[in-house]
Amino acid sequence: MITQRQKDILNLIVEIFTKTHEPIGSKTLQNSIASSSATIRNDMAALEKMGLLEKAHTSSGRLPSQEGFRYFVEHSLNPDNLDEQDAYQVIKAFDFEVFRLDDLLQKASDVLAELTGYASLIMDVEPKRQCLTAFDIVKLSNHDALAVLTLDEASPITVQFAIPKNFLDSDLLTVVTIVRERLLNQTVLDIHYRLRTELPQIIQKYFPRTDNVLDLFDHIFKQIFQEKVFVAGKIKTLEFAGLETYQFLDNPQSAALEIRETIPEDETYRVQIAESREKSLSELTVISQKFLIPYRGFGILTVIGPVDLDYRRTVSLITIISRILAIKLGDFYRYLNSNHYEVH
Repeated sequence: MITQRQKDILNLIVEIFTKTHEPIGSKTLQNSIASSSATIRNDMAALEKMGLLEKAHTSSGRLPSQEGFRYFVEHSLNPDNLDEQDAYQVIKAFDFEVFRLDDLLQKASDVLAELTGYASLIMDVEPKRQCLTAFDIVKLSNHDALAVLTLDEASPITVQFAIPKNFLDSDLLTVVTIVRERLLNQTVLDIHYRLRTELPQIIQKYFPRTDNVLDLFDHIFKQIFQEKVFVAGKIKTLEFAGLETYQFLDNPQSAALEIRETIPEDETYRVQIAESREKSLSELTVISQKFLIPYRGFGILTVIGPVDLDYRRTVSLITIISRILAIKLGDFYRYLNSNHYEVH
């Protein structure tokens, strides 16, 4: 069983190593640990036997093992310990007026990648959990129109489309009626199912030709089935991982699915250290934290970095950005509730 002094030694080695990436000897620790060099060496040897430290090949110093990093994260890392200087930098970076949700989430991903030096992903509320709460079509000209879909009473999405040939104004109204009667107040998951089961039969009752109408429904609703993922720092993965990781981030939909599966429903925070089933992440650290999106649910912030990343600072930055995001998103959705539409 690990003693308190051994735990202090492990914590200190992890913190020094994540900043210097150099093996640590007993003399380096003497100023911080009130014990003799021989006692510290004995404790370091004990930690090595436990599998928490590894001996460096080129010196007598030691460095944390993967198990050592995991022990540090599980027993010593506090997500609520925030760095004041980082908080100031994040607040300064978010000092701008938000006009689109996408811009805010991409900015958050950019800031997270820039300040950590690693790759970051930010995800909106999981699509299947959202609910269609309003729908309308606005005719722009004789040839095109705008479908306005509102999810969760707070997330408007607009989709411009070409009006099918031979469509009358009454046909557009029929589309609106069908959606409001059959799809309104349904979850995105239910809508996906109904578009492929009920809707083809219903459309036959109103339109003599159904293929172009079905294509129109697919076009209008396609966007709500897609995961919104905002990636930044992808190029940084080439510094600490291989091409596989870079290519993994080239497919944001798959990346989002993989990350969501690692966070249980009842958890808001998860650190994976070389534990991912995904081959391109199996030797890396993946830190994820849910953040509140007012009126709608939770998004996810994720950082992907090497096993020897600076855990205290990275987790501090994730926590700070998640809190700033919740504030900015609260202001944003109060603005949207004043009947402004988000236009794509």
